[in-house]
Amino acid sequence: MYQKYWGLQRSIFDSATAREALAQSPVHIEALARLEFLLESHSTCGLLFGPAGSGKTTVLTQFAEQVCRSGALPAFINCAGNDDFILTRVATGLHAEAIGSPADLWRSIVDRLEELKLEGLRAVLLFDDLERASSVIQSCVEQLLAIPDAPLTVVASARTDHATRIGARISECANLRIDLTPWTESETSQYLKESVAKAGRAQPAFDERAVRRLFELSGGAPRKVNQLAQLALVAGAGQRLLQVDAATIDAVEEELSLAR
Repeated sequence: MYQKYWGLQRSIFDSATAREALAQSPVHIEALARLEFLLESHSTCGLLFGPAGSGKTTVLTQFAEQVCRSGALPAFINCAGNDDFILTRVATGLHAEAIGSPADLWRSIVDRLEELKLEGLRAVLLFDDLERASSVIQSCVEQLLAIPDAPLTVVASARTDHATRIGARISECANLRIDLTPWTESETSQYLKESVAKAGRAQPAFDERAVRRLFELSGGAPRKVNQLAQLALVAGAGQRLLQVDAATIDAVEEELSLAR
């Protein structure tokens, strides 16, 4: 296995370790802090924007865990799902009755929010990839935001270049906008070095030109950084390289391009 070749005690750059690393990234720490403020201030709506692969889903997932620890009720909803069941998914997330007609489901959701208000609790609905949502899902979000005095905070994520797809009405309701910026070349380099070191290798696995090329091809997007880095380690082990070089980064990027 490539881990043994590089002297690594565990796999790195996979989805689990990538999420762990993002949790320590200053950009993502700041985003979580601002979302925490949104919840503590009982704000109605927050929007999380970032390029593809910038870690929006990871931030929402981590925030859901924080919401749980605070005593509030989080519900994570992927907007790429079937819009026929959006009300069912919202009701289920709120631990409300999730059967019946759309009118029944709306009544169940509103009643559940009223229960939470009486109990002094708050619900947080997290809509991931809202720019991919159908008009049905967007209308549902708009109606949720329009419920008067609801103990509800809505957080939606979307790609920066598709921000207009979330609709003007939702944008107007937002109390806070958070933008996830890509890593700089320095941050990318530091991330690669620290990841390799934490996995047990004393020497850097990527030479300087490889790091620069990896940054150029990924644009600093964490998901692409991890994808290229992991494939490059596999390829480098196969070639028995002392360090991953720029040519290897180019080769794995070409393989990815052909696979798309």
